Amino acid sequence: MSMNKQGCPICGYADITVLDDFSCTTFEICACCGSESGVEFDLHSTPEHLAKIRRKWVKQDNCKWWGNKKLIPPNWNPKEQMELANIKIPQ
Repeated sequence: MSMNKQGCPICGYADITVLDDFSCTTFEICACCGSESGVEFDLHSTPEHLAKIRRKWVKQDNCKWWGNKKLIPPNWNPKEQMELANIKIPQ
């Protein structure tokens, strides 16, 4: 599976670097969904694994912003964020 260096593969939040220049996980925690690169997911995570984490964030956590509330973008919409990142929204 190919994973972008920038952007959270779980929620699509753009302001996170998940892989370094050597494709190693950065252990950064996504301010949006709280997933940690290298812990919840890595370069070898399957699409099914990512979907499972995403489904939990959407269904159980109701797309709740995980980190500092001051970092929430103006007019933030988690479903639009996922769509812009070409991430399938769990039904």
